[in-house]
Amino acid sequence: MKPPRSPKEVLRDWAPEVARKLQRSQEELLSCGLGASDFSPSRSVEIRFPGATHRFSFAFVVVRPDTGEAAVFSEHAGYVEFQLVDECVVAEISEETYWHGV
Repeated sequence: MKPPRSPKEVLRDWAPEVARKLQRSQEELLSCGLGASDFSPSRSVEIRFPGATHRFSFAFVVVRPDTGEAAVFSEHAGYVEFQLVDECVVAEISEETYWHGV
């Protein structure tokens, strides 16, 4: 994990990738930020390092393969940046869940 920064700083630095993923303009993204509708309860992210896994619910991820960086944007755990190492796996997981009798 990289040292924590403010959500505004992280979003500003990753705006091109996030805007492309969410199909919004960078201007709109930077002026309005991320909202609850940008985070799905059926989507989570796992960053799997050799020997450790970080999991984030209500999240999505963007990756910069050229620099080996990833940024996870989570509704409840904030925005977290990672410097990836060899054999890291970045997984964005979508689930369809049925709860019987709930």
